[in-house]
Amino acid sequence: MAIGVIKDEVSKELDNLLNNLEDKNTPNDAVNKFIKRVLNNLDKFGFVASGNIYQSIKPLPTTKNGNIVTVKIEIEDYWEDLEKGTKPKGYTKEKRKALQPRILDWINYKPALQKIAKTQDERRSLSYAIATNILKNGTIKRFGYKGKKFLTIEIPQLEKDIANDYQP
Repeated sequence: MAIGVIKDEVSKELDNLLNNLEDKNTPNDAVNKFIKRVLNNLDKFGFVASGNIYQSIKPLPTTKNGNIVTVKIEIEDYWEDLEKGTKPKGYTKEKRKALQPRILDWINYKPALQKIAKTQDERRSLSYAIATNILKNGTIKRFGYKGKKFLTIEIPQLEKDIANDYQP
């Protein structure tokens, strides 16, 4: 009987938590709008090469404590490279060997590149050239190797949306 009581209490707590999160005064709508704007920016700036970063963006539970709302999202680690670009890292054989498999995976995912590099040997050669260029020159040439703000540019609007939607 004691186990049933504990399960009931836990169920009630979970129900209360879910009801609070679904309450109109929670920032979940603001977070979802934020993520939608970020995804639109990824498309607009052409950052959807492999689809990994696009698919990785997920909201984590939003918490509120008085007037403080904490928003967390999950996203691939390399998001900052897209935001800020990367400076040349300096070419070494070891760095190229570490980067080349990631580039090869990307090539194998992109149909347009598969038309250019039809065989696996051609794809390895292309991945070698791309990895070497990234290490020597940096990334995101079209933005002057400075990246493009696709996520942080949306934070002020997220803050406004939360302030407008959230009434303690």
